[in-house]
Amino acid sequence: MPVTAPIANIARGSLHDGPGVRTVIYFKGCVLRCQWCHNPETFTAGKQILFSAVKCIHCGACVETCPEHHAVRGEELVFRREGCIACGKCAENCPSLALSLCGEEKTAEELWAQIRKDLHYYLVSGGGVTFSGGECLLYPQIVAEVAEKCKAEKIHTAVESAFYVPWEHVERVIPSVDLFFADLKIPDSQKHRRFTGRENGLILDNVRRLSKIHPHSIIRIPVIPGVNDSREDMEGFAEIICSLGEGVKEIELLRYNHLAEAKYALSGETYRKFADAPQEKEEMEKHCMLLSEKCGRHCFCI
Repeated sequence: MPVTAPIANIARGSLHDGPGVRTVIYFKGCVLRCQWCHNPETFTAGKQILFSAVKCIHCGACVETCPEHHAVRGEELVFRREGCIACGKCAENCPSLALSLCGEEKTAEELWAQIRKDLHYYLVSGGGVTFSGGECLLYPQIVAEVAEKCKAEKIHTAVESAFYVPWEHVERVIPSVDLFFADLKIPDSQKHRRFTGRENGLILDNVRRLSKIHPHSIIRIPVIPGVNDSREDMEGFAEIICSLGEGVKEIELLRYNHLAEAKYALSGETYRKFADAPQEKEEMEKHCMLLSEKCGRHCFCI
C-alpha cells in the first residue's frame, strides 16, 4: 500500500510562503496548540466535517442523509459533531456546500498530479511548492517524495514548520528543500508551554541544527499582542536568532489579525481574540529595528 498523508487543503496560485506563484499544501495534524493559530482545521490528523452556517440554505438534505448528526431546531440547522465519523456523505449531498469534508488522504503521486497543473506558472514566475500545515514534517516521507519530484522538474520547494518533530524528520527532507520557514512563537520555554501546549526546547534544537547545514532559512514570528510583543520578548528572540547558524538569512514578523475567527466556527473550535486590530506600523517597525540591529539580519514586517 502506498504511503498517504491527510491533506486539509491545496491552495493553487498563492503569492505568499515563498517566491513566485506557488501551490501551498496544508497537511492536517499538529502537536502544538497555539492559541492564535489560523488553521484550526489542521489541529487533528483525522478527517472532519466543516460546517458553515452562513452558507446553509436549510434544505434538510443533511438531515435526510444523517439524522443522527443533523437536526432542525426552529429555523436553525444543527450539526452534532460528537460521534461523527466524518464519512462525508452529508457533504456529498449538501447543495450549498455548507458542509465539506476536510482531511482526505493523499499519496505522493496524487499530490504531484495537482502540482503539475501549474508547472508553467512556477517556471515563469520562479515559484513552486510550499509544504505547510498543521505540521507538514509529521509526514517526512510524503514531503520528501513530492519535493524530490519537484526538484527533478526544477520547481522551487519550501517547507513551513514549527519544528516540533524528531530531528530525523527534518533531516529526511533537507536534500530536496530549497527554503525553510521556521516559526518561532515565544522565547521563554514555560510561557511557550502555556500558550502552545509544549515547551520550545525541541524546536530550538532543530532550528539550530538546520541553520548550520542548510543554506537558506527564514525565521517567522507571529507577533501576538500581550503574548510575545514586549521588549523582553523581542530581546529573547534576538538572543535565540543570534545563536543560529549562517543559514538563517532573514526574519519576518507577522502582524496580528483575527481573520481566522470564522474558521474556528467551521471546525467547532473555540476562538480566542487577543486584540481588536493589528499592531500599528510604527510598533512593528520598532520590533524589526531591534531584531535587525542585534541579529545582523534583515527583518521585515508582513
